[in-house]
Formats: sequence, C-alpha cells, structure tokens
Amino acid sequence: MSHCQTAKQEAIAAINLLPDTVDFEEIVYRLYVLNKIYQGLEDVEHGKGISSEILLREIEQW
Repeated sequence: MSHCQTAKQEAIAAINLLPDTVDFEEIVYRLYVLNKIYQGLEDVEHGKGISSEILLREIEQW
C-alpha cells in the first residue's frame, strides 16, 4: 500500500479499475491478491524473504 493512501482508499481504487460487470467473487479475489502483494512488499522492506537464487534452487527441486 502506498504510504499516502489508507487500505480503504487502495481497495476503492483497485475496485474502480475493474469493469462494472465484475462479480463480487472476482472483487474479493482481486483484493486478496492485492493484500498479499502488499504483505510481500512489506516483508521485503523488513528484510524478510529469500533471495532470487535460493528461490530458483527451490523451484528446481520441485
């Protein structure tokens, strides 16, 4: 989430980008994904997570 907007403002902005014909389930899904993205960015800011190299090694083991 940008530091100048509240979570509510971010959610409204995201919903406003969707077509008028979007169903409720799609809105909830999009907000869920947006929240996960923001959580990931926040984790990175706090030094949490793994490097790209480690991630690639883990994916190769799948």
